[in-house]
Amino acid sequence: MRKEIDRLDPRILKYLERKTQEKGIRVRISEIRKKNPALTLNAAAHVWAQKKGLSVTRYLSEKDRESLKSVKLEPIPIKIRKQRKRLITIAKYETKDKLLEAHIDEINKTYTYGCYTACFVLCRKVLENLLFNILKKKYPGKDKTHREKYWDFTKNRPLEFSKLIDNLRESKNDFTTENRLVERICALADKFKENANDMAHSLYHIANKKEIDDTRFQYILYLIKELFKKHFNETDTQLGL
Repeated sequence: MRKEIDRLDPRILKYLERKTQEKGIRVRISEIRKKNPALTLNAAAHVWAQKKGLSVTRYLSEKDRESLKSVKLEPIPIKIRKQRKRLITIAKYETKDKLLEAHIDEINKTYTYGCYTACFVLCRKVLENLLFNILKKKYPGKDKTHREKYWDFTKNRPLEFSKLIDNLRESKNDFTTENRLVERICALADKFKENANDMAHSLYHIANKKEIDDTRFQYILYLIKELFKKHFNETDTQLGL
């Protein structure tokens, strides 16, 4: 039987070169593989990426993930001092909704203490709820053509995050003069769609500060607030799911 050749996924190399601007990445990956022969080249690339605060899990196959189990990944150290830390506020959203208020507060706390994976998942959770609320507010009718914009009838639950984004983007022209505002919200929300599953389900994807900062979460909240104000003439919103 012909032996399967282990090759480095070119998408991984391109991503790492773009993110780090470093040269000789392929050599560094080969060195890691040399020290850990059980690793595939893609898995070795993930180990190197983790050291740079990055992740390439979305490009890994089941074989790559299996080989990672042979290596003890170094966790990103989180130093929490005994004294109370000054809260870093990365999200503000004026609302009378106590649940939304509590989620925003928790986002700021997880960011302050370096719990970036939890912070990312919480940001995505709040955003998912707000997008659901936008669609539900825009299409209040009880007929199926309205409700299927935000509701999965086969599973009897709200649509998945990625589908909410797609439906909102496809409906942007229904928002008339705010159609560009809707498009911008969807474009920024896509960043959460790309990495959210890895954050929530993968053991190998540990978020870092840069990943949170790059989402521009506060700006998304501002745009959503503007949409409710301009299109629905409302100054307050609530969690929808």
